[in-house]
Amino acid sequence: MPACPECGNKKTWKDGLRYVQDKSVQRFLCRSCCLRFSDPSLNDLKDHKQIQNIQRMALNRSSSLLSNRQICVTQTTETKNLAEVAPEIKAQRESTADTKGQIISFAWHLKKIGRRETTIETYSKFVEVLSKISDLNDPDSVKLAIATHFNNQNTKRSACCAYDAYLKYAGGQWEKPEYKQEHTQVFIPTNEEIQLAINSGKRMSVIFSHFIYETGARVNEAERLEWTDINREQNQVTVRASKNGKARTIPISQHLTSMLFSLSEKGKTVFPKRARGNRQIAFRTRLRTLSKIHDNPRLKKIHYHTLRHCKALREYDKTLNMQRVKRILGHKSILTTQRYVELYEELYENTQRETICEIALNIQEAKKLKEQGFTYETGEYHDDGKLFWKYK
Repeated sequence: MPACPECGNKKTWKDGLRYVQDKSVQRFLCRSCCLRFSDPSLNDLKDHKQIQNIQRMALNRSSSLLSNRQICVTQTTETKNLAEVAPEIKAQRESTADTKGQIISFAWHLKKIGRRETTIETYSKFVEVLSKISDLNDPDSVKLAIATHFNNQNTKRSACCAYDAYLKYAGGQWEKPEYKQEHTQVFIPTNEEIQLAINSGKRMSVIFSHFIYETGARVNEAERLEWTDINREQNQVTVRASKNGKARTIPISQHLTSMLFSLSEKGKTVFPKRARGNRQIAFRTRLRTLSKIHDNPRLKKIHYHTLRHCKALREYDKTLNMQRVKRILGHKSILTTQRYVELYEELYENTQRETICEIALNIQEAKKLKEQGFTYETGEYHDDGKLFWKYK
């Protein structure tokens, strides 16, 4: 390799060709001073001197850079001067960093006042989205963003609650918009569709689905189930209180108890912890695959909360006792349970259902019938028997 004409260093490498008078001129790059130069053996070319002069500017030197260099020069009207744009970019970055800092401080504020982790995460995400589409310091701007960006009334309502909490933290005030909560029709799959859903996936996922289907627990309640919450002898589980529900003890089948204890008892909780929402996403993905395999688009409408709806209807169908359904599901308000009663009446209003009747002659027989889900039919009987019934 030829030595560098600038510093004399012999550490050079080839750096492309330049074509002059139908001949190619080998160019080299000095690894020491970054000078580009041509092959000295071609000095007999008359244009070689011009080429050599052009290429004697070293790379990455301050003298080789223009102070007012430009980008996007396809048209003169669209050119941008970096020297002018740089302050704007810097200010934008500082503003973004300041907003992120405010959101983190807001999240810590929610934690300090005792808000649950799910609330903190939801509110922080809403505020982060609003910061990108509006000015958080301008309530009118936020109102417009909420009204135009979100389509669902329930989502708009949640966004208003999140921003309202943020304004209280920041010391601001606004006139909070009123978005009424929409109650959509609950989807109830057939028994065959439910069995396909709860038996999909790997062994851990199947047991998790069976647990929700049999207990009616919420996903976050099932994920927090600990080994000490399971009474193996009496086939009962204690569901811990959640944000929207009460703690309660629920009877389970021997089969489900065996399934739970077939899992490895490595951690504190029965089901290993996963990132929030991962189980729901995986479940919905499996159901989309099943819907294609079985050519049944209804399967795509099933999610974990659907199994909870099914438990509510099964329990009310068995007992016709709204208070029992309220206790099993952990509802704080009877009005929430009333929605399932209305759904049950809507589904079975015009359906003639067969019943089973039994007579109890003493308190022991009556107790057994109640344990089997029979309902006592009040009235006067002259043969000392008590009538109990339930749907088939």
